[in-house]
Amino acid sequence: MRIGLRSGFVRLFGALLVTTAVLMLVFRYLEGSGEFDLREIGVYGCRTVDSATVAPALHAYLGRPLPGLSARGIESELASIPGIDSAEVLFDLPDRLDVVISLSRPVLVLCDGAAEVALTGRCEPLPPTFLSDTLPRVEISGGDYHRVLPGLAEWASTGGIPDTVDRILVEPSGAVAIATDGMRIILGYSDFDSRMQTFVSSGGRCAMRNGWVEADTRFDGQLVLRGNPSNRAGVSI
Repeated sequence: MRIGLRSGFVRLFGALLVTTAVLMLVFRYLEGSGEFDLREIGVYGCRTVDSATVAPALHAYLGRPLPGLSARGIESELASIPGIDSAEVLFDLPDRLDVVISLSRPVLVLCDGAAEVALTGRCEPLPPTFLSDTLPRVEISGGDYHRVLPGLAEWASTGGIPDTVDRILVEPSGAVAIATDGMRIILGYSDFDSRMQTFVSSGGRCAMRNGWVEADTRFDGQLVLRGNPSNRAGVSI
């Protein structure tokens, strides 16, 4: 009985080896005849304006055998392109490749008076195609933007900058938010969201109507209102 079982197992194992060998030969034949050569690439998540940078990177893979390509290698190459946060590559045998792209998200625009660039929440510069009038605008005006920018980018990425802020200046006193009514709100170099909340909760939005033109929020929860930006004296509320 054991001999019969062993003999049956050997025959089954031999049949599997033969089948595997035949399949490998067929696969090699099809591969050699170009049956698995990449002929079509589908790209999803990419804007039309960014296709000029994505297309050349993918075009280089056309005509190459699909089984010989590395999904991780293609994903890494695409992720290195400015403006692309990540990419997922899916093989669709015999001759198609699908690519799902996640674009970087711009959170603000930095302007130095001569040029402007969109930045991510990690302060990474993005191509000009990411510039938009709807993004918060940060203008360098004599201050140390290297100290201010990381905090502003993080603030913008959380959606914390109010719509009532027209633009933000980087001055020697730090970040200065310019409200749509012209009020200057000095935020300093840190804690931008909490300092803006101090301005709002202290009634700063109504201060412009009462003749104040500048609100300084750098004093531990206090709001200092000034009628003249050049005058350091003011009224604390």
